[in-house]
Amino acid sequence: MAFQPVPDTARVAVVHTRALDPMVNVLYFRRPGAWGLPELDDLLHAVRTAWATWIMPNLTTGVALVRLEARGERAQEDVSLQMPVIPPVSGGYNGDMAPGNVSFVVTHLTGLTGRSRRGRTYFGALPEAEIYTDSLLRARADNFVTGLMQVRQAALDVDWTHVVVSRWLNKVRRDVADTYAVIGYRYSDLTVDSQRRRLRK
Repeated sequence: MAFQPVPDTARVAVVHTRALDPMVNVLYFRRPGAWGLPELDDLLHAVRTAWATWIMPNLTTGVALVRLEARGERAQEDVSLQMPVIPPVSGGYNGDMAPGNVSFVVTHLTGLTGRSRRGRTYFGALPEAEIYTDSLLRARADNFVTGLMQVRQAALDVDWTHVVVSRWLNKVRRDVADTYAVIGYRYSDLTVDSQRRRLRK
């Protein structure tokens, strides 16, 4: 499939290891005007610090944050950067971990309707003891929402806006993707979800 540019936007992959398998969360951030490696470096430092401080304590000790990867999405050949987390930051919950496919989803809100104007983050490596009848404890769910709010603010502090990338319109792929600023986060219920691709093969 042909490359699809996303104006002013960078892709950030937050990479963890879970029982030696990768577990990746992808976020997009927009910054108008000219930017390059120094600005990407600022963004990765901001996201790394916020993720380690606000997200990792809610995951089990069996998962570790190991690196962040960023690349510009403005053109097929754009700037890119990797930032290792040394030493890796382990999850803060000392207890059994739910199976690899079990995750909890938080929706990114833009204030606009339509599936292409919402984003999602799936959190894995959940504490097994905090899942009852397929539902995550509300306090832990609220912590994930708070964590994403802190990541968003950390990025804003270095002039990057968390966005949802819209690649399709009415089932037709756009030539150039649109972006919508994220204004909040929520979960629709406490039921955990299954991400089968996170199961060990």
